[in-house]
Amino acid sequence: MEKQFEFSVVVFWREKNELYKTYKSICDNTPAGFVQILAVCTGDEGTGDEDEAYTGEEEYLQILEKDKNLIRIDGKECENIAAEIRKHVSGKYLIFTKAGILFSSGTAENICKCFELEKRDIVISRIYGKHNIHVREHNNYCTRFNSETTLDNAVYLMHQIYSAYTFTTDKFRWPEKIEKDTWYFDILDMVYRNVVSCENLGISADSIGIRIPREELTFEDWKNVMSDPEELDAFFEKFLKKLIEYRLEETVRHEQNADYVLMYYVSKTAETLFRESDITEENVRKYEQYIDRFLKQLKFPEIIISNQHISKANKIYLLQKYFPDIDKNYSEQANRLLTPIYNNIWVKIFQQQKEVIHCEFSVFTPKGVNNGICMMTDERKYEAKEEYVLKCSGWCREESAEEKLYVAEIPLKDIRKFICWGIEVNGHTEKMRNITYGKYAPFTKKLPLFLHVQDKFLYLKPAGSDQNNLDEAYEICAEPYSKRRETKLRRKLTRALLSCGKAGVKAVLVRHLYERKKKNLKKRIWLISDRTTRGDDNGEVMFRYLCANPDPTVEPYFVVNKDTEDYKEMGKLGKVVEPFSWNHKMLFLLNEFSLSSQANKPVINPFGRLEYLYRDIIYDKKLVFLQHGVTKDNQSKWLNKYNRNLFGFVVSTKPEYDSVFEYDYYYPPQNVWLTGMPRYDRLIHDEKKYVTVMPTWRKNLSSGTDARGVWQLGKEFADSEYFHFYDDLLNNEKLLNAAEKYGYTICFMPHPNTIDGLDMFRQDSRVKFMDSSYSYKDIFAQTDLMITDYSSVAFDFAYLRKPIVYSQFDRESFFSGAHSYTEGYFDYERDGFGEVEHTLEGTVNRIIEYMSNDCRMKEKYQKRMDETFAFNDRNCSRRVYEKIIENRK
Repeated sequence: MEKQFEFSVVVFWREKNELYKTYKSICDNTPAGFVQILAVCTGDEGTGDEDEAYTGEEEYLQILEKDKNLIRIDGKECENIAAEIRKHVSGKYLIFTKAGILFSSGTAENICKCFELEKRDIVISRIYGKHNIHVREHNNYCTRFNSETTLDNAVYLMHQIYSAYTFTTDKFRWPEKIEKDTWYFDILDMVYRNVVSCENLGISADSIGIRIPREELTFEDWKNVMSDPEELDAFFEKFLKKLIEYRLEETVRHEQNADYVLMYYVSKTAETLFRESDITEENVRKYEQYIDRFLKQLKFPEIIISNQHISKANKIYLLQKYFPDIDKNYSEQANRLLTPIYNNIWVKIFQQQKEVIHCEFSVFTPKGVNNGICMMTDERKYEAKEEYVLKCSGWCREESAEEKLYVAEIPLKDIRKFICWGIEVNGHTEKMRNITYGKYAPFTKKLPLFLHVQDKFLYLKPAGSDQNNLDEAYEICAEPYSKRRETKLRRKLTRALLSCGKAGVKAVLVRHLYERKKKNLKKRIWLISDRTTRGDDNGEVMFRYLCANPDPTVEPYFVVNKDTEDYKEMGKLGKVVEPFSWNHKMLFLLNEFSLSSQANKPVINPFGRLEYLYRDIIYDKKLVFLQHGVTKDNQSKWLNKYNRNLFGFVVSTKPEYDSVFEYDYYYPPQNVWLTGMPRYDRLIHDEKKYVTVMPTWRKNLSSGTDARGVWQLGKEFADSEYFHFYDDLLNNEKLLNAAEKYGYTICFMPHPNTIDGLDMFRQDSRVKFMDSSYSYKDIFAQTDLMITDYSSVAFDFAYLRKPIVYSQFDRESFFSGAHSYTEGYFDYERDGFGEVEHTLEGTVNRIIEYMSNDCRMKEKYQKRMDETFAFNDRNCSRRVYEKIIENRK
């Protein structure tokens, strides 16, 4: 076909709004008539989220329909999408992209220049977008590229950023077909085959070529397939298997880069086989066979050694299995992998405790290797005791390494010139080199922070301080205290902070003010909170208790947004501070304890990514987790000691207390407090014939947290099974008619993390919809029957001895790992406080049954409630306070 355009851009789309964004960015940034757009629809057409930056839906649809340079292809009906695209393409150059990706000004002209002046076959553009590892690797390659660079001497990952590739149409190798459901696999396959065989690759480095406004546009199409056995098999059959066969059977120009890319996908598959137990043995054998075939033909061990996408443990496993003589041919590179002194150490906790430095750290150790680990100061060694295996890593079904947690203590009086870590190698103790300091250690490699303990200063030896032995950088130096040395260290820190830009300059001022305020403190500061947007939880009740029963040594502050009613209400009782404000951050630096029903950003780190500027002050802050509800499921992935380091972990029942030691939370008994939750102190009865539906949220329906630490609804919420179930329940005519018959009102109280979606529900006038203006205390008091799913609010209701129905229509997916916790000790059928229903019909019938019997408690569930709680005396707040005072000592 005659080339009428400079470019043909193929856009795969499902949402019209996303298509329009890409279309508009192309039109605004290229000359008229320069680009032909082929819009391939791959699913049911949706409007997408409204965006004020663009015209209304009808207007932009008219624009799309009228543009003669835009060709629509219905991928849902087309038998061969590739053939249909090829039939219409009439541009000299060809780009494939996903709707939502934006093209920058000058992109097309710069690509043309690269093709025409440098005679390239394929041109890569730079990317502006979410700064993840894939974008970084792509842009770093573009930066390093010069006239000598090829895919043979500089490999990099060709990933799902296929929008950054422009092909010469006449030389392009078309795939046999592109399928509507797995088109992204076909595009990845197509990019791979064309790039690894191209003669002349170039970089359009004059400007940013494409912009990726959201991270999921980078690789959302395939990243979730690894956790679903069926999706994983589709990934293997339609993509990985085809690429491996192509690599084994065809001759490619750039073999090393071809293998580097395949190594990425192979390693992700192998890690999944180790992690996921639901994959059938037949499929496991099939995947392993192809992975093994690929690795046996691998001629380039360097793509394993230097690969940032493969764990060190798996690198060692692969080199030892497939390259047994690696240390002879690649002695220097292999040495850093295979020698134990380079095993990764992660210093998780480093704190002064009475007369010792207490350290908890983990070491990644190859499976079956048991070198002795110790801490050292000068010539003295202190044995590190192995406490736990935190996690295992592996390749396919083979375990390759363990992350072991060690504890060691060094008496302060024994500390000499340095503190380091040692490992036994061939009968000798040698210093370990690869040390990382976590958030609960007072050091960071970014700044020369220092710690004053007794008569010594401790600080990291910076990189480059000994040019002859850089391996010893970042061990901890110890120097005797003197006023002169303190002045020297402070000046060094100040200079380093001032070099960190505005945030560093501000940190210098904040630190100076902190030191002044700290000297003048007359009382100990306690920061108390619930969510940033409201109280009405354990934090508020604890604050009320402290205001009503003041401790003369403590100044409590309640943390909540200034524009809330709770700010005014709590202000009548005591001092209130707005989260993330200047005052809040200063109080956080000064505080002795944070007490909260949450364990999120405002509570653990209001400084966000600038935490490292203050790490030496905040690394050992004490958090008393009052809980948002009874921990009935396993939340150890979130709340374990090395992720949250709770000073006090409040629990309410004996099974809950026992579960903290059964699962991998890693807390000693003194950190787990069986006191009951403070909010139980104010639960009352005030029934108003309400049947209240109160489900918990789903993490997989969230788009993450905003800058305030508040969870945001994802765009898929309105299409989810979760939304449709509750929307159907609240509009069920049989249920609503029965409620009218028996004199009950159906109420709906969404979880705070989903309350922004309240307007999406069909709101029948017979249903009472509640929002954040309603108090949980009042809802519990006024409700006769609660309908929940997995929410711990059922325990509050059980505390009042009222009936509950569990509606668990999505139990398998809820506990699949998509949410923030997995199944724990609490079995809903065996331990629950009411019947468990799994369907809409069953839920409706059970609610009607209760309403027809005046929502009376059943003896079976009454007995379970009586046996569950450790206390029932309205004294939980007092017990929490007494525990804090007891453990403070």
